[in-house]
Order: sequence, then C-alpha cells, then structure tokens
Amino acid sequence: METRTVKSTSRMTASSDDLILRETDITRLIFRPILVDNQNQQEASVKGAFLFQRKGKADEWEDIEAIPLSKLKKGEGVKLELKSAELLTLFHEIEILYEMYTQGGIPKGKAHYVKANKAFEAIFALGDEEITTLIQGQQYLGAQAIGRLIKWASNARNFKLMFEKLEVLEPESLSNLNTAIGISTLKSALVTWSKNRNNADEDFWQQVLIKQEFVLEQIFHVPIFVIKSKAYMGGKNATNEGGRVVDFLIRNDITKAVGLVEIKTPSTKLLGPIYRNGIYNISSELSGAVLQVLNYRDSLSHERATLLSGELAECGAFDPKCVVIIGHAKKELTDADMVRSFELFRNQLADVEVITYDELFDRTKRLVDTLEGLGEVANAR
Repeated sequence: METRTVKSTSRMTASSDDLILRETDITRLIFRPILVDNQNQQEASVKGAFLFQRKGKADEWEDIEAIPLSKLKKGEGVKLELKSAELLTLFHEIEILYEMYTQGGIPKGKAHYVKANKAFEAIFALGDEEITTLIQGQQYLGAQAIGRLIKWASNARNFKLMFEKLEVLEPESLSNLNTAIGISTLKSALVTWSKNRNNADEDFWQQVLIKQEFVLEQIFHVPIFVIKSKAYMGGKNATNEGGRVVDFLIRNDITKAVGLVEIKTPSTKLLGPIYRNGIYNISSELSGAVLQVLNYRDSLSHERATLLSGELAECGAFDPKCVVIIGHAKKELTDADMVRSFELFRNQLADVEVITYDELFDRTKRLVDTLEGLGEVANAR
C-alpha cells in the first residue's frame, strides 16, 4: 500500500516525499514539494522545485548543482519539457498534497499517510442509504468489516489522531456507536452462558465474571467496580492458616460502598432431598454459601481497619450487600413444589441475595432487548 511521509520543517512549512517523474538507472527528474501555511492565500498551500539527479549504479541519488537563473545571459534560457504521462502524474500527486493540507494542515513532527485504493474511495463516497443497502446485502462481510474497524480502533496507538477524527462525528452518531458496542459486548456474555451453562468449573465462572463485570451490575443496579477477586477476608490464626477468601469484593463507583459476592457454578444443586409433603430441603452447597458470605461480612465489619487499608481506605463497609450466585433454576426446579421451597428460603434471607445463573443472564438479555428496542425507536424517528 502506497504511503507518504510529511515532516514539519517549521511552524509554517513541511516537507513531503520527492515525486519521481522520470527515472533511468543513473538519472531521474523529481519534484520536491513543500506544504506551506499561506496566510495570504490559504488554498495556495503547495510549492516546490524540479530537480535533476544523477548517480552511479551503486551510489545514492544526488542533486545536480543547479544553474541560477539570475546568471543567464541575454539570449540564453532553460527549457524543462514534461511528457504527458509525467505531467499527469504531477497533477495527481499535487492534488493529493492539497487534500492532505486541507484535511490536516501542517503536521507537528512526522506524519504518515496511506493512499486509499479505488475500492476504499468508492465506499467512502457512498451515501448512508447506499451503505445500509450494501451491509444488508452482504451481512457477513459487512459485520466482518465493521468488526475489523472496531478492533483496529481499540488497539490504535495514535489515540490523539483517532479522537480528533471521532470529534467530527455528530453526538448522536457517537451515542449510537457506543450503544452498538455495548449491546455487542452484552451479547457476547449471553453467548458464553449459552455455550457453558453445564460447565461445573468454578474458576471458569470466576474468570467470566472478571472479564464481564457488567453482568454483575445487573444484580446491584448501580455502576460497580470489581476491586479484587479472591479477596482476603481475615480469619488466619497464629500459624497463618484458616484465612477466608471471598470470590469478589466489589465497590459502588458512586458511594464507594463495598459488597461481597460468593459464586458457585450453574451445576451446583439448589435443593436437597424432599423433606415431607412436597417440601424440599435446601442443598448443603446453597446453605453453606449463604453462611460463608455472611461470615465474610462479619469479618469485614470487625476487621475493617485492617482489611480496607491502603488503596482500599476510601471504601466504606456500610452494611455491605451480600450476594450468592449459584445453580440453574430453570433446569433444576422442575415442579411447583421445588420452586416454592426455593423461593420460601431465599425470600426470607434479609441480608443475602441469592440469584441463579440463568436469572442473572436473563437480566442481561432483557437489557439487550431494551437497548435494541430503544435503537429501533430512535431509527424510526
């Protein structure tokens, strides 16, 4: 892909790559352009000079010493003849330089430009309706192209340049882009759930919720931040044994209040064997998880000064919210008695919220549906 380098030579000028108009093994004719910030005539932004160069076959190109026009005698002159193809090349290249100046002015330091090919130029020239038709007609390729652009933007090294380009977009366009990316991220979490709902590896779900902490926000209904996974909650004895470790220590981004999240897996049982008359026992895993997170909260209350010190000192342990994520309700609770036993148990828990994995990801799905519905309404206006 053809590139061009522009380097500032002063606040008002910048040099660009030589334009080769004619070349043999040992001679060539070039045009050496200079971009100028012409205060008197802004559109007159390019000047330059023609140079004839010569070299040996193994040497570098060197400028041939020019004859000053001021030393020409009466009857003498200098003739520079350009072939039609050479003049056309010069015209196209100068046109590009004018466009570069119009788009970016005189750069600071060194800037690299990539010349777009004809296909890209054609796409860039399309109107909004034509682009929509193109994407809908080639949905797979369209999605791939948009994905590539978003991935490039997220990894771009020149953030300043990227932000400058985004600034020219209308606020509504940026809002729509942000919503689209957010919906895509949420949908990715739903795909993870769909493919792994039978995964019994607790460490796997630990990593999923670390990477997709926005799923946890569906529980707390406020902006949260995962301060630490596998956070120490005290309890070690003199031999440095018996420490308590909660799966997630989270913080409300607004009030700085902390919360505690204990997770099991979607395969963890919610209920034990039937007790009598359609009443089921609660599984030892669920009751144990509830007691475990309450124990963590008790430790946090009594050892706050130690556990929330240093960089965590700003956090507040104000009756921290406790959550247990466990089981797969739709899969396990297959009759009314099971549902009733489970709901009676968790609804009586004043200090711990119990939520199943399918309920958690269903909240995420509802959020996706809401956001997509808002997008459809906005587009219909």
